[in-house]
Amino acid sequence: MNFISFSFVGFGIVLFALWWALPARLRFWALAAANVYFALSFGPQALTALALITAAGWLCGLWMAHGGGKAALTVGVLAGVLPLAGYKYLPALAGRWEALAAFSELLMPVGISFFVFKNITYLVAVYKGTLPAEKNPVYCFAYTGFFAQLTSGPIQRAESLLPQLKDPPAFDRALALNGCVRLCWGLFLKKCLADHFAAYYNALYQPNHYYSLGIVWSLAAYSLYIYFDFASYSQLAIGIANLLGLRCEENFLSPYFSRSVGEFWRRWHISLSSFLRDYIYIPLGGSRNGVAVLILATMVTFLVSGAWHGAALGFVVWGALHGLYLLAGRATRGVREKAWGLLRQKKDSPLRSVVSWAVTLALVCFAWIFFFSGDVSQVRLLMSYLLQPIPFSLQYLKESFTQLGYTPSILFRLGLFTLAAFGVDFAARKEGFGRWAEARKGWVQVLFCYGCIFATLFWGAAGTLQNIYFQF
Repeated sequence: MNFISFSFVGFGIVLFALWWALPARLRFWALAAANVYFALSFGPQALTALALITAAGWLCGLWMAHGGGKAALTVGVLAGVLPLAGYKYLPALAGRWEALAAFSELLMPVGISFFVFKNITYLVAVYKGTLPAEKNPVYCFAYTGFFAQLTSGPIQRAESLLPQLKDPPAFDRALALNGCVRLCWGLFLKKCLADHFAAYYNALYQPNHYYSLGIVWSLAAYSLYIYFDFASYSQLAIGIANLLGLRCEENFLSPYFSRSVGEFWRRWHISLSSFLRDYIYIPLGGSRNGVAVLILATMVTFLVSGAWHGAALGFVVWGALHGLYLLAGRATRGVREKAWGLLRQKKDSPLRSVVSWAVTLALVCFAWIFFFSGDVSQVRLLMSYLLQPIPFSLQYLKESFTQLGYTPSILFRLGLFTLAAFGVDFAARKEGFGRWAEARKGWVQVLFCYGCIFATLFWGAAGTLQNIYFQF
């Protein structure tokens, strides 16, 4: 069930009516029922995997409460990680061993990458004592299977969401309005930007049919598509939660305005990057135990990040590349500081900020090639055409766009909408979209919603493409 569909609107209306009509102590039952219905809309395997992994987490939580300690934690984590690994890698193995094909089809539950990690946050919280072991399994199911976060996150920690489900807050008019603003903004990002840019990175599939500059435009389109698509889903998910009176952390914080790769990862898919930091990087030693430990912790963390996305080698290379970016940035920090000092450029000077931003954006966009391609041979093909000389000719420039299907009106509209989106991103880069929107007066928020709806109705893409992170 797609968020942007009439079936989901009907589902949402029924749920919101029940949620606010029921006494607070009974609302989690309505949410649990909604989770069941939503998961079943993707097939029985989604609900089966969700129920089994949640049950394993709940039982191991009780085991820890009765002295199970690390053994209970280990069993609970493995009960989620092993099916996740099977889901990611058995389809690739099935291509070689046909006997695994049917089994790999069984291990295709939607959202497993996200609800397994949510389950781990619950187990770790119980192990550390920051949350008591939950006696009622329905609470665990309401948290782990929260439908708004099921297919593409955010990966909200148990410490943050579970207490809100057990003791739902009263209706908050400001939070509900903020939820409506998020829904409208997410709708705009998805329909007016992401779904349009999805049609204009064709050159990445067959680079031999396009100019090298066309490949550059396609890479730019893909970089914009993956951001707007994922950010739109996060806005919709948080907006839905807000309408239920639930608060969620931001998942994106203007990442394409970052001035270093480290800053990029503090702003991109924040719920995943913070999960990897807290549950892999820091336990491995982080940055406080010498250079060797730092290198190991960084590379393992980013290799896991790549492998989490899928079995294709390109994902692993993408993760490794970001790990190398971070290590290189740390290793050259002193040299760069001296160079900027010689140029008399302070940390926040305009020239230094622009150069740092441009270099970071170029590195991030280059890494998207590996993320898109999946295999190294496709990357080599892309690079062979991408690095061809670009003639300085207006005719060449024009044809590099028309080859991809752009028309002047499409370019103008997408350019205008992209500037608007990044204008909001820039304004909200410090506090996040939610707080930025809350700080606006009520009539401004309403006008903002009308603008998003108007743009979507008149210029939104026909149909609705599946969110890219749905596959992860």
